[in-house]
Amino acid sequence: MKNILSNYKALLFLIFILFAIFHSLKNGSIVSAKFFFSNLAIRQGFFEENNIKYKGTHEPGRRYIELLNKNYNDAKNLRFFEILNSLSKVKNFDIAETEYNLEYKLIKKLKDLSKLPLREKKISAIYLSNSLQTFWNLSCDKLMLPFIVPAITNIVMIDGLPSENIKSCYGHRREYGYSRYLQYNKKTKSGDLDSKSICEIARDQNIKKVIEVYRSGLNYKSFVHNCEN
Repeated sequence: MKNILSNYKALLFLIFILFAIFHSLKNGSIVSAKFFFSNLAIRQGFFEENNIKYKGTHEPGRRYIELLNKNYNDAKNLRFFEILNSLSKVKNFDIAETEYNLEYKLIKKLKDLSKLPLREKKISAIYLSNSLQTFWNLSCDKLMLPFIVPAITNIVMIDGLPSENIKSCYGHRREYGYSRYLQYNKKTKSGDLDSKSICEIARDQNIKKVIEVYRSGLNYKSFVHNCEN
């Protein structure tokens, strides 16, 4: 009787272990597949039209969802040649040959500025003019855009508040902490700022240098406004 009970417990334990292994493998496969196909969909998006209505984190992301679902359906229906063709297409693509080239170069410029020494960052700010459409069209969520610059560079941005009449596909005027700016009556300046106006803002915030990022042909350059005096 004891042997039977012992064998029964061993069998239950074995079933439990096999059950745990099965679900671990299953969940691991699902997570890996989601990671693979989502990354594939992101890269496929670079071959699509650069249209601001598709560039957002919520409803505008439906094009990404459509690409992702297509990849899922290809896998479910064993259309492996479709997946291989998609992989081959995105494997060695050159972003300079896509409609997202200017955005890529702008982000790269911001990443270059992120390498500045910490002592420089503490006394500096970044300015992007209202007419720099590449930046202001990075996403249809216009209220999110000003946070991109400090997020990438770890340098404050001046005159980065969206205009009062700007249209955003997501987020409300009082979200993202904008209500705090309203309490202090902080508003963006209309139009592009000259060096004098830039330095007036900088001195008010105890900033000594302002790095203005601007477009030059198909590239982005920067100019430093010295506002110490």
